[in-house]
Amino acid sequence: MRVLPILIAALLCSPARADLFTAQLAYQKGDYARAFKDYRELAELGQATAQHNLAVMYAKGQGVPQSEINAFAWASLAAEGGEASARSLVEGLRPLLAPGSEKIAADIAAPFSRAALNARLMPKIEDVGQDRERCRIVQTGKLTYPPDAQRRRIQGEVTVEMTVLADGSTRNPRIVSAVPADIFETTVRSMALQLRWRPGAPAATAIPCQTMYRFQMPFAKSAYPSLESYVEATRKKAEAGDTQSELMYGLLLAGLPQLGRRKSEAVPWFLKAAQAGSRTGQYMIGTSLLFGVGCQCEENKGEVWLRKAAEADQPNAQVALASYALRGSPDERNTKLADVWLERAAAQGDHDGRYYLAALLAATPVAELRDPKRALALLDKVRGDEHDNPTAVEVRAAALAASGAVTDAVKQERHAIAMAAALHWDLAPLNERLTHYESGQPWYGDLLGL
Repeated sequence: MRVLPILIAALLCSPARADLFTAQLAYQKGDYARAFKDYRELAELGQATAQHNLAVMYAKGQGVPQSEINAFAWASLAAEGGEASARSLVEGLRPLLAPGSEKIAADIAAPFSRAALNARLMPKIEDVGQDRERCRIVQTGKLTYPPDAQRRRIQGEVTVEMTVLADGSTRNPRIVSAVPADIFETTVRSMALQLRWRPGAPAATAIPCQTMYRFQMPFAKSAYPSLESYVEATRKKAEAGDTQSELMYGLLLAGLPQLGRRKSEAVPWFLKAAQAGSRTGQYMIGTSLLFGVGCQCEENKGEVWLRKAAEADQPNAQVALASYALRGSPDERNTKLADVWLERAAAQGDHDGRYYLAALLAATPVAELRDPKRALALLDKVRGDEHDNPTAVEVRAAALAASGAVTDAVKQERHAIAMAAALHWDLAPLNERLTHYESGQPWYGDLLGL
């Protein structure tokens, strides 16, 4: 292999500054095989810094056989993506290429060009339908600071996503982000169920909406005494390329109505975080595409992002793919696919993985999958939900009925109806299930309103 001339040696001393933590750490430790693998994954998503660093590794033969053609291809993509140092690398490599090599490099780069990624992965950002109309809170419930957190003077924020039905009522609150973890989540799930959103048409489909709760000690005049400075500090770190700040800034823009920002303003930040390897960022951009939140609805692109996150065991993405498979009247194949994703999420101890799996095993029409005994065991692991969530009580009722304990099922369903009435839910579906149990019959179908 030719030795690279002094002309570009300075460009190859080390990869450009990257906010891609695991890849950069592996590179610094000399674990070039791991660094190459991580950079390659992100480079294929259009992350310009990863593309540049991949080009450096090809040029130096680190973790991969040395190849000036591949180095040129990835450096060209990085330059196209706005990585300033990549332009110099391209020009330094160009004189080293044999005649015809630029054409080969262009063919290597073609599947990951901006045009190709736009067609396959990238959102078309705009404010559409549900952002403007239905994801608007019209009624909040009682705001509660968890007593233990208040006693310990713990502050934090939680982003929660939920299913909103046509009547504006809330189902299935799912925690997207919680800082710190395992402090405020139970309280937020309870508060989210009290929200009412702008209703849609009577036959409108259920949609996902999200909001953020911030918990701060009541020692200042404002409910959010440091919100402005917090948002500004997060923005600056996001603009500097900090991946977690990119994600958090997107969550702030999308989840805090008092900021007065559009959902479309959050999508580019979710995309940046997703391209940098944030699995939650990939989940957020995936659901944005799947449902057209802040961008055009392109389900095929959304599935790609969600699958990437789910295969890396991001539990929200696994639950989202399962929910997507169960929408409408799923056939046996889609039901089994949902079961696979929920089993993976539940195996991690994920709250919503267990809850959704319990609902599936309790009432699925697919007899082969139905397992009411296991559904009850899963519910016991998320039992706190049954204090506030009528659907969780309904899942228990369905599992009891499916196991033959119809008297207990009737009792539980009546309890769920009383809870749902307090939340002003449409009681017709619950009463239909009660009728089945009172006649000694189980009920099979979708308990979660997917």
